[in-house]
Amino acid sequence: MRMWTRRVWAQAILSTLLLLGGAQAQRVTLEFWHSMGGVLGEATEKLVQDFNKSQDRIQVKSQYVGSYDDGINKLLAALRAGRGYPHVIQVYDIGARIMADSGAVVPLEDLARKSGFDLGRFLPQPRNYYTVEGKLYGLPFNSSNPILYLNMAAFQEAGIPFKPTWSLKDLEEAARKLTKKDAQGRTVRYGLSIPIDSWFVEQISYNSGEYFCNNENGRKARATAVTFDNPAAAAFLDMYARLVREGVAANTGRNWADSQSLFAQGQAAIAAYSTASLTGVLRQVGNRFPLRTAFYPFLRERNGVAIGGAALYVLKGFPEEQVQAAWEFVRFLLEPETQARWHLATGYFPIVWGVTELPQVRQAHVKQPNYTTAIQQLATSKVNPSSAGCLMGAFPEIRQYVQTAWEETLKGKPALEALREAKARADQALERYNRSVAQP
Repeated sequence: MRMWTRRVWAQAILSTLLLLGGAQAQRVTLEFWHSMGGVLGEATEKLVQDFNKSQDRIQVKSQYVGSYDDGINKLLAALRAGRGYPHVIQVYDIGARIMADSGAVVPLEDLARKSGFDLGRFLPQPRNYYTVEGKLYGLPFNSSNPILYLNMAAFQEAGIPFKPTWSLKDLEEAARKLTKKDAQGRTVRYGLSIPIDSWFVEQISYNSGEYFCNNENGRKARATAVTFDNPAAAAFLDMYARLVREGVAANTGRNWADSQSLFAQGQAAIAAYSTASLTGVLRQVGNRFPLRTAFYPFLRERNGVAIGGAALYVLKGFPEEQVQAAWEFVRFLLEPETQARWHLATGYFPIVWGVTELPQVRQAHVKQPNYTTAIQQLATSKVNPSSAGCLMGAFPEIRQYVQTAWEETLKGKPALEALREAKARADQALERYNRSVAQP
């Protein structure tokens, strides 16, 4: 009897092991590259863990690959080598044209339509940005826009009321009133602090109804020249240089962290960062002063900002079951509940409809109204080629020329002159890029 029992148990154990082995063999493993570090990296890894726990057929292995520049350069090197690239990668907004031109991407629109996913669930601006030649290529995973951060203790002290929208003129006047200097004339609190980043020049262009590149921001036809030597960009840089010379604005260079530290310590009354900086800035500020956020400024009339951040792309060259598994992972990230967790953990706004109506999101917005600013700014932005953002190749290189123009303006060169010098170099870079992707 005992012999028979042992035999039954042995067979049962063997069957179980075979079943487990079969299940393990059928599990699809995906490689996912991302560029989220710090608080944002923690939130990204949590989403990956949530997906892996939600089912037992797909295992996503995530890898932090450095900055956005590092990530796209690593991908392009792997594509040239023909091996070593991931199933899914996060690429920043300005890489949209490069990814579409690469021929290495399975368009998200094709995957969505094949599975019956309604593309109308996307908010129009994120969908607009990543649509290239009429087709949506990437999932706008971490979408942001620029907002103003306001030290309301400083505002109250200076007798300046809160306002949600700002022109450049409003911003300059408030910055002067908010600046504090000691008896020797040294600034102890700057009125304004903005990092030297091309993104802020791009956004003042869009929000003022200007294009950053020709052919209607590269939306009507492929961009062949930049147009960042526009009145809004020049006015923004001239204003900032003027305020730096007067000790009203801080020059913290290209490092966002230095500017954020200055603001969080109460040594700058107004700052401009991404909405994605909100969670980190709130942590840094703590209880030092009440913080409010407002819309990004414009020159004369508000048009609307473009989204920033990055998108996820599904790459070609893998078996169909792996491509479908990659789409399932991406699809998970589009669920309202997933979008809600991501939004509240980071400050990035949801990119599908209905998330802000969820109870946990509504409660969080009541508790921390600053999370609604980017959403309201987007909802009230005009949907047009300006707010769609510039779609062009060589954008990473071109951003460096814009930042150099900003630095030259701070040294005393008129902004329009500095921007036109940058334009000459940028147009050459764009021409080289366009030649490199031209069809034979």
